[in-house]
Amino acid sequence: MANEDYQLRHLRSTLSKMEIALSAVKECIVWTDGKGRIKWCNEALEVLLGQPRLMLLSASLAHKLPLWLEGEAVEMSQHPVTIALETHQSGTQCYEFQASEQTHILEISWAFVEIDQQGILEHEEGSVLVLRDVTQQYLAERQLQGSKKHLEEQVAQRTQELRETNTRLQRESEQLQRLLRELQDTQAQLIQAEKMSSLGQLVAGVAHEINNPVSFIYGNLSHLQGYIADILHILHLYQQHYPNPVIEIQEASDDADLDFIQIDLLKILDSMQIGTDRIQEIVLSLRNFSRLDEAEFKRVDLHEGIESTLLILQHRLKQQPNRPEIQIVRHYGQLPQVECLAGQLNQVFMNLLSNAIDALEEVSQPQITIQTCVIGNSVEITIADNGSGISETVRAKIFNPFFTTKPIGKGTGMGLSISYQLIVEKHHGKLECFSREGEGAEFLIRVPIHQRIHSQI
Repeated sequence: MANEDYQLRHLRSTLSKMEIALSAVKECIVWTDGKGRIKWCNEALEVLLGQPRLMLLSASLAHKLPLWLEGEAVEMSQHPVTIALETHQSGTQCYEFQASEQTHILEISWAFVEIDQQGILEHEEGSVLVLRDVTQQYLAERQLQGSKKHLEEQVAQRTQELRETNTRLQRESEQLQRLLRELQDTQAQLIQAEKMSSLGQLVAGVAHEINNPVSFIYGNLSHLQGYIADILHILHLYQQHYPNPVIEIQEASDDADLDFIQIDLLKILDSMQIGTDRIQEIVLSLRNFSRLDEAEFKRVDLHEGIESTLLILQHRLKQQPNRPEIQIVRHYGQLPQVECLAGQLNQVFMNLLSNAIDALEEVSQPQITIQTCVIGNSVEITIADNGSGISETVRAKIFNPFFTTKPIGKGTGMGLSISYQLIVEKHHGKLECFSREGEGAEFLIRVPIHQRIHSQI
């Protein structure tokens, strides 16, 4: 009996010390019986609920501590004390609790408690709950999340602005690059057009200056032939009726070799006729090449343009110190007259033929083959050489402005670029290059026979 009294006093002393210690804890600690009624709580729960302990003991914890979860009231069956008692499991969950017009965020941990019949205590079931006020932490976390979200929104907005700015700058950069290329192309075209215009004016001027005196010679040559024929006829009559002239006339006739003069004079007249005919053909070719009066689309014979260009380049086709004469092989088909800007097409022929001649500088048997034919509603002209050919790398860039493989001073890199624009953009046609190294190069021109839009240049 004395031993039991001692144990009881010792237990009471221990419980008193535990209560003092638990009262100093900031967290709310509550112990309920098996029906969820409060059997013990520390001072922190009194402060939280605003009621003294005597009013709390034996009261239902679920009624004294109504909870909210995600804006909705927690039902009795979902209250932590009910979960602990019914499931015999422990857990932790954050809830909202309204007290004194202030909302608290409580982190509640619960556990089922079972006390066996040992010593002086009877078997009993209950629950223990620990309530920790995490309102400040929750608010700080929400503020941090809000700040984080705001910062993320600002970063996203700034990132979007930077992307839009970068896209706009990239677009402007591409536009400026395109404008620069167009300006360079336009400048090069103006320079080349000015050169071709100067060349055309020079050719037209030379043709005009040659044509005037040649016309005088050509026009009087027929009269001269008639006059000389009459004189020779009279001379023959004189020799027939006066076969024995005086000695002085006979000696002068023998010294001049009158018989030879009569024969050679006719040959000289024939040579003069052939020469003037050839000069007239050259003048006509020069005028056809220049075509200064044709600034609109007109129907022309492309063969005339090709032949006029070959005539202009005749001096380059002849034998040179480093190569023999370039042979021109013609395979002309039956072409209709083509609607085109004749002067510009002649410029294209000039560029392609000049490049072909440049490619044949060191070829032992140089040859340029020109072929024409009709393909559907278009005409096709191919200009091929048997030079060293073009590599695939060079061929891919051959129509780019300012691209050239020629030494400095021998090429501007604009001839093929301008030719491409004249054929593709001005005539709605096609200009292609086919070549392999060591197998020569072939340029194919295809232009419509009839232009859909008549543009004035």
